[in-house]
Amino acid sequence: MAATHEWSESNGAGEVVTDAIANINFGSVDDNNINTITYPITIGQNSFSKYIRGKFTGVFTEISNMKFWKSAGAYIVGESLKAGANVAYATPSQVGTVDTDIPTTEGAALSVNSAEGNPTIEYGVSGVSGYTGYMRLQLRTTGSTPAGAVNQKTLTFQYDEV
Repeated sequence: MAATHEWSESNGAGEVVTDAIANINFGSVDDNNINTITYPITIGQNSFSKYIRGKFTGVFTEISNMKFWKSAGAYIVGESLKAGANVAYATPSQVGTVDTDIPTTEGAALSVNSAEGNPTIEYGVSGVSGYTGYMRLQLRTTGSTPAGAVNQKTLTFQYDEV
């Protein structure tokens, strides 16, 4: 058997976790699987921050060397994507996070730990959840950002499985 990976997103003041999300769209609401037409980001504003995690199930020995970066997709004028790894969950908001621009190469990728703070996720160990630490994301715009949809981005999460 092999590990199965899915994305999870946490939302709300009480942290509601949704596993197997369909997208990581950014918008003007704290929710998962957002329809950006219904919840657009106002020019010059930030999206609500996103708290995502990888979740591993199935049978595996160890997940290690976890990395996260933006591997494709051009920005439009005034747009930026901020990211932090292994952050504590907080109620998502549109207030600017302290995170820096998401790395755009594997060599500069964010290093991701397990939810428990370890550099690996080991199968069958008592107290191991199978989740990674939180990756916090936020899309930001400026007054120069044109109205309408932004370009699609590819976010890459890479790991080694034993």
